[in-house]
Amino acid sequence: MPRWPNAGFRWTPWAVGLTAVLWCAWWTAGSWRFHAAYAAEDWHADLRADAAGYYVYLPAFFHWDLRADAVGDATLARTGNGFTLDREHDVVLTKYTCGTALLQLPFYLIAEAITGWGTTDGFSDTHRRCMELCAVFYWSLGSLLLALALQRLMPAAPWVAPVVLAAIGFGSNVFFYAFRMPGFSHIHSFFTVCLALYALATGVLPGERNVQRWLFPLACALIVLIRPVDVVAVLGMHAWILLERRTLLRSPAFWGRQLLCIALVWAPQLIYWWHVHGRLVVYSYGDEGFNWWSPELVKFLFAPRNGWLPYAPVLLMLPFGVRAMWKDMRPRALLVLGTLAAIVYVCSAWWVWYFGCSYGSRPMVQYMPFVAVPLWAFLCRNDERAVRLRYASLPLLFLLAFVNYRAMLQYDWCFFSTETWDWDHYALNIVRAFLGDH
Repeated sequence: MPRWPNAGFRWTPWAVGLTAVLWCAWWTAGSWRFHAAYAAEDWHADLRADAAGYYVYLPAFFHWDLRADAVGDATLARTGNGFTLDREHDVVLTKYTCGTALLQLPFYLIAEAITGWGTTDGFSDTHRRCMELCAVFYWSLGSLLLALALQRLMPAAPWVAPVVLAAIGFGSNVFFYAFRMPGFSHIHSFFTVCLALYALATGVLPGERNVQRWLFPLACALIVLIRPVDVVAVLGMHAWILLERRTLLRSPAFWGRQLLCIALVWAPQLIYWWHVHGRLVVYSYGDEGFNWWSPELVKFLFAPRNGWLPYAPVLLMLPFGVRAMWKDMRPRALLVLGTLAAIVYVCSAWWVWYFGCSYGSRPMVQYMPFVAVPLWAFLCRNDERAVRLRYASLPLLFLLAFVNYRAMLQYDWCFFSTETWDWDHYALNIVRAFLGDH
């Protein structure tokens, strides 16, 4: 484990591990208290709608044998129709891939051990609590792996890691999808991107022969399985290899590991598609697609209705970070900017550019680790100009992150306004975050 340069203090493995455990325990307890206020049938509940669509693989496989006849209409209604039942062909249908469910599996088994195997429909309060633990766990572990990766790439003082992780977690919508919407795919994707960056920084780029050689292709396969559009993140990390260790891309063993991990990770999804559709590969989103020639770039970036920047004040630090990298790490800076630009274009071209009910642009949660790279670089620089900029900008960042944190706790899941540019509605949520509803 990398050690931080110390000035009377250093992050030892014990200190890091204990901090991560306490962090996970604190936010899990908070998540349990928060979600216990909502009954399973309440539309605010965390295993409804899309969340149920990601999760349904687990009860469907272990207890329903993927059969629609094994599922009551009451279960379907209580879960907000996040999946469908094809009674004619007797199959459970979901348009989402099974990557999120694979990561949720250990926590599902814990819930089953507590409630008794098969004694519930898999959507009990115990299962909800375990999924809440699951999301906070992957947020905590992903954040830890991200810090270790960045420390390996750019050794920094002990205070840099907690500042960057807090800025990324609370200065964007990452916290919202770990705490408020734990059943969605985004915090799980965040973890897999952090895992891939960790393996990249600690094993792949240094050329060390260790478990990271397998962690990297495994994480990449999971990234694409959870959300296929996130192949953009995988391509970005392979471009990083091209920049810094090009010979590896000519290695048959490297690509052999990639293919094997893809085959293993994707096998459950292919089997499911074959079982319910009779084909190995299926586009399950029907008429939903991309408007490649008319992306809503300005709205996606700036609109109060789930635009990326209004709900991620940490992005104000991005120019400082890119400038810090420009002299000595220009290829990395361009790579980060290119990856972010590519995913912004792809997401803004989606037919519903605001992605329905969400806090900010939810498909950008898993790209916040890329934003962390220039932010970390900015905090690492010790020249006089960088230090002055830090003194001037960090207090503002902390203030905006705190406001954003409060707003995430207050936000009522959806942007309830018919206008895309309704700044009054956006401001009202911030006011309520501090003054309440009255």
